[in-house]
Amino acid sequence: MGVKKGIRKLVIGDGKYIDSYSDYKRVMLSGQLALIGIILCSSYILFDVALGSLNNIPILGAAIILFAISIFIHRQGDHMMANYLLLPTANITMYLIASSESPNSGAFIFFIVNSIAAFAVFSYKQRLKSILFAVFTYGLFVASYFVDFSILPQRTYNEDTLVFFVVLNFSTALPTALMAVDLLLSLNNHSALKLIENTDLLMKTNAELDQFVYSTSHDLRAPLTSVMGLINITERSERPEEVSKYLGMMRDRVHSLDRFIRDITDYSRNNRLEIKKEKVNLYALACEVWENLKFSPEAEHISFEIEIPENLELETDKNRLQVVLGNLISNSVRYHDPRKNSKFIKLQYQVSDRVFSIKVADNGQGIAKEYHTKVFDMFYRANEKSRGSGLGLYIVKEALMKLSGSIQLDSTPGIGTTITIRLPC
Repeated sequence: MGVKKGIRKLVIGDGKYIDSYSDYKRVMLSGQLALIGIILCSSYILFDVALGSLNNIPILGAAIILFAISIFIHRQGDHMMANYLLLPTANITMYLIASSESPNSGAFIFFIVNSIAAFAVFSYKQRLKSILFAVFTYGLFVASYFVDFSILPQRTYNEDTLVFFVVLNFSTALPTALMAVDLLLSLNNHSALKLIENTDLLMKTNAELDQFVYSTSHDLRAPLTSVMGLINITERSERPEEVSKYLGMMRDRVHSLDRFIRDITDYSRNNRLEIKKEKVNLYALACEVWENLKFSPEAEHISFEIEIPENLELETDKNRLQVVLGNLISNSVRYHDPRKNSKFIKLQYQVSDRVFSIKVADNGQGIAKEYHTKVFDMFYRANEKSRGSGLGLYIVKEALMKLSGSIQLDSTPGIGTTITIRLPC
């Protein structure tokens, strides 16, 4: 594990990340190929020095420098340019070596490795580049094998030296080729797993869509039907107090419809919008949520306590966190216990090296234990008197999944509810 981390740090850089799994694997392979090129060229230099032949050292030294530059370019984030430098350097270096020594040394095997590498370090959309590099590699092979021309001085080896180079070249080329093939198999397996994951997600989405259409049509029509009935009654009433009563009932139905439409909007946005992380002042966000709720009749006698430092910041998606807190605090307001004289909602926090926890605690009506797992389902209402859309806690759960977070419910009827959300630091 230590070696892998060291190579990753060398190729990509400390504190730098590549979001795409396939891009990350290709960059790592490209960097490893450059390292292998440096090691192989260094081995040739050491062997030439041992034989007292110094003619090839400038060429091999230049190749080492170019391989090192390709790694440096990777660290700068320009991975395509790094490949443009790596592959020609590897091909031309092998051409210079192969054309200056006997075919029996086994240097030609690296042309196959270079061709495989060209298809491994480029994506499927860039396959034309892979084909062009493979054609270039084949052209250099033909030139080195069939054309009697060499830029470097010809080198001759005895039988023992030839055997040594065959073993060295084959022992280097085989694992290098296997690395490239393993990458292609790994990407293929990753794509298959993603396909299974997407299929499961699609099935889940289709099931939710069926339920969504059925429940939405019912919950949208019910308040409208009620308002239409109240309008008919109001038109026939001649008593001002009855008219005022019916108008108040209409207002409640309209507010219910408005809440439902806002829940649908939050649900749609959570599924559609990409995650946008930014620094969020948790105290200010909680105050903003409460400002939108505190003037409702239900919140009139509820004490809202924020036990969070005013300068505490969290890096997350602000819109989704606002939806999460808005739904949790709104539920605490909506399902408060009117029999209690001192009603409260508390917002608390706890932070560790890896997890940031936010607690929303109240002394409201509470939820029976048998409903604890069901309240997070789409359109679930714990009782017939529930005035919510049945989407609130479902939206909270889905938003936290997008943020790689989790939620925990602790509630007792008549005592109150504490909901804990956890987010990665």
